[in-house]
Amino acid sequence: MTNKISTIIILTACFFATNLFAQNDGAGNTGMAFLKLGVGAESMAMGEAYSSLSEDATAYVYNPARLSFGSPKNVSLMHNSSIQDLNNDFIAAKFNLGGRLTMGLGVVRSSVDNIEIRTTPGDPIGTFSAENLSIGISMGYKLSETFSIGLTTKWLYEKIYIDDATGVGFDIGASYQKNNFSLSGTIANLGSLDDLRNVPTNLPTLVRLGGGYRFSKKDFDFRIGVEGFKVMDGGSLHLHAGGEVGYKDFLFVRAGYQSGYENKNFTTGVGFKYKGIKLDYAFIPYSSEFGTSNAFSLGINFN
Repeated sequence: MTNKISTIIILTACFFATNLFAQNDGAGNTGMAFLKLGVGAESMAMGEAYSSLSEDATAYVYNPARLSFGSPKNVSLMHNSSIQDLNNDFIAAKFNLGGRLTMGLGVVRSSVDNIEIRTTPGDPIGTFSAENLSIGISMGYKLSETFSIGLTTKWLYEKIYIDDATGVGFDIGASYQKNNFSLSGTIANLGSLDDLRNVPTNLPTLVRLGGGYRFSKKDFDFRIGVEGFKVMDGGSLHLHAGGEVGYKDFLFVRAGYQSGYENKNFTTGVGFKYKGIKLDYAFIPYSSEFGTSNAFSLGINFN
């Protein structure tokens, strides 16, 4: 009986996750959907068009090659209260090891609590939780002043009810930056995950290709990012675009757009910075049946 209930729970959770992330392509062909999501309120407010703009520890997710740019030491934290009681948390740090090499460490966690257990129509017989976790290390290396490459290795963990599975994933990236322009490419989530009670899980291998541009006018600083995003197994090509206006390196207003998703498109947010400390907020509205997502981030630069 326990095995039967556990199998039902696994299938229910897989169905739940597929519907929960239906706005993400490849949902029916791949698992570990949290690996497709962005991190950091700053980037999420800009439509996640960030693989060519990241200069903090969020590069652990967007493009490990970008660890080589920006502040030599940074810590980033995020909590995202997302749709249908989904919670996403992120913490990462980057450290320049001297010269051209920069290391990043990151943890990404996604969880849903109080999922009802039902074996027959009627009242639930209990509840369970689903959890996904990624813990990894990144290296970014500057081949020259304008070109860098990066690699991330991450341990993956999935738990649904009493069953769990582990695996290993890899991300590779490259970035070119000269003056105010930047170009980047990333392939993420290569690797594999163990079966979860004989239910196989394919990682959502994805590609990001994008560019960024920044410029200043008097007291205002501007950043613009555009990138293509595609999940390789069953995904369509999406356009992510976003922009930021900063005033005196203190107040930041952001907006973004993501094309081709069934349940989301526009994003927005604000941020504040004071002496190397940044507080950011992102608001992502979904269709009425899903609700909204609210992300809060803290970033600290150490010079």
